[in-house]
Amino acid sequence: MRIILSLFIAASFLFAAAASAIAGELPEQGSFFSVLERQTETISEGVSLLSYSLTLDGQPVRLSVLQADLSNPYVKMEVLVGADGTMEKTQSASKMAERAGAVAAVNGGFFIMAQGKPLGTIIQDGELVSSPIMRGDMPVFALGMDKHPLMDFFKFNGEVKAGNGSAFPLFGVNKLLYNLEDGGISDTNQLTLYNRNWGPLSRGGCDELPGAIETVVENGTVVKQVQAAAPLPIPANGYILWGHGAAAEFMSKNMPVGSRVAVSYQTTPAFEKIKLSTGSNSFLVQQGKVAEFQEDLKGKNSRTAVASSDNGRFLYLISVEKSGQSAGVEQEELAELLVAMGADTALNLDGGGSTTMVAKHLGDTGLSNIVQPEEGWQRPVTDSLGIFNTAPHGQPAGMIISGPDQVLAATGGNYTVKGYDTHYYPWSPQSLSWRVSGGGGIDNGVYIAGSGGDVVIEAYSGGVKGTKKVHVVGAGEIKALHVEPSVIKNQNGQAVPLSFSVETLDGRAIPLEARYVTINTTAGTVKDGVFTPGEAGSKGKLEVSYQGLTVQIPVRGASLFSDTEGNWANDQINELAGAGIIKGYEDGTFHPSEPVTRAQAVTLLARLLKWAPGEGQLNFEDEVPAWAKDAVAAAVSRGVVKGYPDQTFQPDGLVTRAEVSVIMDNAIKFTSGEAALNFKDAGSIPGWAQAAMGRVFSAGVLRGYEGGYIKPEANLTRAEMAVIINRLIGLNYVKVEL
Repeated sequence: MRIILSLFIAASFLFAAAASAIAGELPEQGSFFSVLERQTETISEGVSLLSYSLTLDGQPVRLSVLQADLSNPYVKMEVLVGADGTMEKTQSASKMAERAGAVAAVNGGFFIMAQGKPLGTIIQDGELVSSPIMRGDMPVFALGMDKHPLMDFFKFNGEVKAGNGSAFPLFGVNKLLYNLEDGGISDTNQLTLYNRNWGPLSRGGCDELPGAIETVVENGTVVKQVQAAAPLPIPANGYILWGHGAAAEFMSKNMPVGSRVAVSYQTTPAFEKIKLSTGSNSFLVQQGKVAEFQEDLKGKNSRTAVASSDNGRFLYLISVEKSGQSAGVEQEELAELLVAMGADTALNLDGGGSTTMVAKHLGDTGLSNIVQPEEGWQRPVTDSLGIFNTAPHGQPAGMIISGPDQVLAATGGNYTVKGYDTHYYPWSPQSLSWRVSGGGGIDNGVYIAGSGGDVVIEAYSGGVKGTKKVHVVGAGEIKALHVEPSVIKNQNGQAVPLSFSVETLDGRAIPLEARYVTINTTAGTVKDGVFTPGEAGSKGKLEVSYQGLTVQIPVRGASLFSDTEGNWANDQINELAGAGIIKGYEDGTFHPSEPVTRAQAVTLLARLLKWAPGEGQLNFEDEVPAWAKDAVAAAVSRGVVKGYPDQTFQPDGLVTRAEVSVIMDNAIKFTSGEAALNFKDAGSIPGWAQAAMGRVFSAGVLRGYEGGYIKPEANLTRAEMAVIINRLIGLNYVKVEL
């Protein structure tokens, strides 16, 4: 990361990416990435939003691309500057876009965060807002007045000429200090101009370069000259010249108050022919190949970039998200992605916490965040790149129906409509009429589903039609009904909000509103999904039903054991203890963290499955405790457990997670299939337990730990055993009345 006189560039890390939907979309499969999902949405005249979900290095990555067809006469681009059109205050890209009326925008170039001033070149409608940096390694993105994109290194030169004929080179326009390539400090012995594009006040004094002078020029005449200290008001019809060292001496000797001054400056390419520009720190792609970077900022980060293809016809503004759902990318990875997408040329823009992309979805009147900000909020930036629709308003052309893509049978969903015209401006449909084909009914946007299947919802207004496909999830697609909390602990009689959902056969979880379930209880009352106990400490159950599925939710009083309150498995322990399946110790404790022995595990299963005592004698060399003999004999006779090669049973041996998986698999005989155990420690699963652990995990009875571990050799605790037994009951592998 480049550091400018100890002032941090706004983005700690960078950015990048580009796309080309017409010149060549991202292929489904690349050498280091796969496209899982892609969506394309036209949002304005000549502008599309492309959204990609990728896997890259085994991690999810979200890539968003704004594609603008610059040959479309209604497509316009602008560089948006600051909170009020000047460089005085930074502002988020979304607020800049909202203020300007853009249909989409991304953040722009690099800036010095402490002062909120740009490092790169900013040109706005042929006016030089901030001059090129006096380095040869920071390229510029520009768009010519002819709407042709240009990515190149810009140069600056200028001159200040005093009334007496003497002259001094002009170093820059509206720039702050930065490091030069030779290690020197910019502005040393140099002269810089500040005008109202900088803001209302001048630069003022500079601790790094003491002794500077500020000269106020109005209508071409020097009206004031002072030692640079407190910032001075910049005249609306003039500017302030800031000089250090030799430049200060020049102004002091040649520019007295009342004298005339003339300033001239140029850029290469000429700024007068440039519609807009912003700064970069490095090329990503040149001539369709990964470029040699001027700077490579490492790390998987949010990134922003600009690219072009088809000889400049298509321009792409790209954002890569870093969030809980997206891992971000390396700069090198983004460059390779851009090449795969068909970019001819691409540049990095500011990234990291600065990365922002906003756009108006088709039919929307307001902007939406397209990428999630890396820091959770949009960082104010110095400039942004905005896209505008300059077409006249057209005739109503289409409608978009918004609402759930799937609803549960015998429930409902609310649907709304937004419209767009022939030039993609929002249009508000009036006098709507609704229809549905395939089952169910709809009235004023409220759909009531019938049984399962696919339906099509239609909306009509003034001859314009909108459609939406909706899937109704029928009873045959539902695996289980879930209620939270799964156990209600009634210690003080307080009301408990309930939430409901169903689990489909393919593993999806779908919320279910309280009004669509039937609840019976003798332990209190339920109204609008809120359970109120009859009295503090009362016990009982709730019976919740939907589409033939029923779940029983125990209502428990205070903890039955003195040492389980606050334990993660307290609810399951109390539930099973209340049903007589597990027991505690005579002193009223349960010892939830105590490991389970082989004898205890077999006894619990025998009690749960109500096995009759096994016949015959136990032929083990060691003694099985009397309280466990019947259970062990039953388990042995059923082939659930067996002894060790030395003819011992080892009843006091501690049972591992692998061993209990085999015991349960032998006892229940799971038919859910064998799941792949993709855990970090899967290699430590004993061969004799591999298949059983796969089936028990697939059944939902055994689960992994945080961090991606399954811990097959870890001793099972009494709390864990209680939870496993509770799952066996809850998933209907064992029929027990709790």
